[in-house]
Amino acid sequence: MTSPANKSQSLFDTWTATLTEKGSILAYFVIPILSTLFFIEAFRIYVPGMYIAMFHVVFQDPGWMGSLLTLLTLLLLFLPLFTSRLCKIFGQEKIYLLSIVTMAITRLLIACHLSSLLDTVLAALLLAFYAMFASIFLKRLVQNNLNMDLKAKISVFTVSFITAFLLDHLIRTIGFSSDISLVPIHLNPELWVFLQYLWLFVQIPLSVLLIWSSIRTKSIIFPTEPAQEPEDCRNEPWILNALGLGMFLFLLFNVFLYPSAIAEYTDTQYAIINPILISAITLVLLYLLFGKERMLYNFRINLCFNLVLILALATFLFFNAVLALPTAILMALSVGIMYLNAHLLILNMSITKKPGNQLKSLSKLFSYGFLFLILMTFLHDFTTDHAFTISAFQGMGPHILLIGGFILLVMTLLAHLQLKTFEEGRSG
Repeated sequence: MTSPANKSQSLFDTWTATLTEKGSILAYFVIPILSTLFFIEAFRIYVPGMYIAMFHVVFQDPGWMGSLLTLLTLLLLFLPLFTSRLCKIFGQEKIYLLSIVTMAITRLLIACHLSSLLDTVLAALLLAFYAMFASIFLKRLVQNNLNMDLKAKISVFTVSFITAFLLDHLIRTIGFSSDISLVPIHLNPELWVFLQYLWLFVQIPLSVLLIWSSIRTKSIIFPTEPAQEPEDCRNEPWILNALGLGMFLFLLFNVFLYPSAIAEYTDTQYAIINPILISAITLVLLYLLFGKERMLYNFRINLCFNLVLILALATFLFFNAVLALPTAILMALSVGIMYLNAHLLILNMSITKKPGNQLKSLSKLFSYGFLFLILMTFLHDFTTDHAFTISAFQGMGPHILLIGGFILLVMTLLAHLQLKTFEEGRSG
């Protein structure tokens, strides 16, 4: 039984007092952070790959059959739905290790720059196995006896998830992960052939570290004592959370993952927006780590945050030419609220469900979240690359993004209310 929540204690204090087992840092933080870094890069490849494939299929350009096969990689995003069945056949530990090894190998192959079509297929495979990994990881967090309340347990994953995005921004700011093959004009061609594989010198140790860490710490994730099944039950709100998570990913990977996109929308400087965006994510992490629970899960506070997010999004999309720099700064800061929303959606999804259904629910969260992202991405594609094919979509790009923002707001607030009701029911 987990200890009751201490609303006056910060998350950092809770972790410091409980995660003392040797290897806990590797098991609960390094592995999800590295996996999420691979996940981010896979999405960076997969979303543009879908845009390109759709363009070739619609206009039947040369090689459009290959692009059609690439679109069929959408079927891979249903693979996580079989996580529970696979775990019953082979065991959770084997599927957990298989998902990590697959992510490490596919990310390594992507770094080899094989071909754009193959990279898109590998990215889809990585996304599918990341969803399987995350589902099992969250289930074990809930079931393992870590002497902390459920919110603190799930926050182990969500904080690692957000930390990975922060590290991604920092690495790209430094320039270590820049694709040097995109800017080789002034270089000697023979030298460029070598330089495009430069990132492999970083990717190989990262992939090895991920596999080694997962094997080294499997006894922590899968302890010998039997895992505790959830005692409290409620309906599975996976569709609500999956739709919200899908909109978070849609907004992020189509616009807000890139400070340069915010700078381009508002005609401001990347050098100004990038540190503000990094600061916003850092503030979110500090808020989650050191904020008191009564603040983190206060409905009024989160409602105010989301109203600011929608205001910033609407101003950014429709009035960016009026107050360019203030709008860009407000939007960059408001991206942090999107990460808080993702934390709340994953938390709500992970709190106890019907016994035996939790792994299915978590896999639905990620699998259908990915599919909602792709659906909105296709709709957005008809307002950009294919704006001239369907007249009704012309000029609707900002509207699609704003609709995504509103859906994220509504789903987050509904998830918060559901979580609040559930917590009141447990304490009542």
